[in-house]
Amino acid sequence: MDFSLSEEQVMLKDSVAKFLADNYAPDQREVVVSNPAGFSAENWATFAELGWLTIPFSEDVGGFGGNIADVSAVMEEFGKVLVVEPFWSSIVLAGQLIARCSNDELKARLMPEVISGETQCSFAWLEAQNGFSLSHVSSTATKHGDSYHLSGKKSLVLNASAKQLLIAARTANDLNSESGISLFIVDAKNPALRTESVRLMDGQRALNIEFSDLVVKQTDMLTAEGDAYPLIADVVEEALVALCAEAVGAMTYLYKATAEYANTRKQFGVTIGSFQALQHRMVDMFMATEQCRSLLVRAQCAILDNSAERSQDVAVLKAMVGKYGRKVAEEAVQLHGGMGVTNEMPIGHYLKRLMMIDMYFGGSDIHRRRFSDMRYL
Repeated sequence: MDFSLSEEQVMLKDSVAKFLADNYAPDQREVVVSNPAGFSAENWATFAELGWLTIPFSEDVGGFGGNIADVSAVMEEFGKVLVVEPFWSSIVLAGQLIARCSNDELKARLMPEVISGETQCSFAWLEAQNGFSLSHVSSTATKHGDSYHLSGKKSLVLNASAKQLLIAARTANDLNSESGISLFIVDAKNPALRTESVRLMDGQRALNIEFSDLVVKQTDMLTAEGDAYPLIADVVEEALVALCAEAVGAMTYLYKATAEYANTRKQFGVTIGSFQALQHRMVDMFMATEQCRSLLVRAQCAILDNSAERSQDVAVLKAMVGKYGRKVAEEAVQLHGGMGVTNEMPIGHYLKRLMMIDMYFGGSDIHRRRFSDMRYL
């Protein structure tokens, strides 16, 4: 079987790489991260102009009609330079929740704004006690006439600048039930929302939100009442594959940058890359990266084929990326010595980003347990 990229995917990957090489040097990225929004509005507008924001969406909603392999090609290039624009949170995750929802009126109203880059969205799902379980939802939505009153708290909602928040709330059944979960879209400036902006380890900005008697019209519910879980589960699985592609891109940069450094840094009159012990460690970094790349391709194929084992493949991919991503980054930091942890050298920033990727929707231990439960129980 041929796992190589198609001609169109190669062209897409090359165009993304060329733009980022010209506009995303480490010093440029630091300026972007330090601004109040946490990303560059100019870069975001360019992403929209180049058509990158259309890639994940079907032609029915005005998109390019791309698949998970196309999205992963873009995300891998983003990972190589640590792009901070909210492509993953707003387009791959929240955008797909809107694009695939059953509320056609809401979809028709919002998708043009999402694809054009005019509106950014974010998925508010994480709660303090849910253990990264998508079905553990304690926030409630009580129906009153043609509207719902929402109450609850959500933690670390990505992209603090998002205009629209997609809030998961329970309309029926017990705390951990997959049924009875509904998904609502809410203006981020709604006065009933109490928000706290926080800066994450990797420099990106997120929100903690709290709401009580937040009134949302029934027309702003994405699915039929209580039927949101299947939509959420499917979109999150694909989004995790795209996120892992970003991690593979970051790992690729790290092992290449470390090998280049080892072949120029001299100690005892010779380059440290000539030491056999260090050569073994750099080979281990390369092998870990390629193993994660292989698992990424497997997960992409499972999604494209709608395999019965797609959830298992995504779980093992997320578990191994979490484990080996951190290992590769820590090796890169150590082999660079004290310079590896300075802000002036990008290596430490890659470690922070890979640690954050590991924690999104649960760390490697959680996904290893999920895989074990699905495979053996």
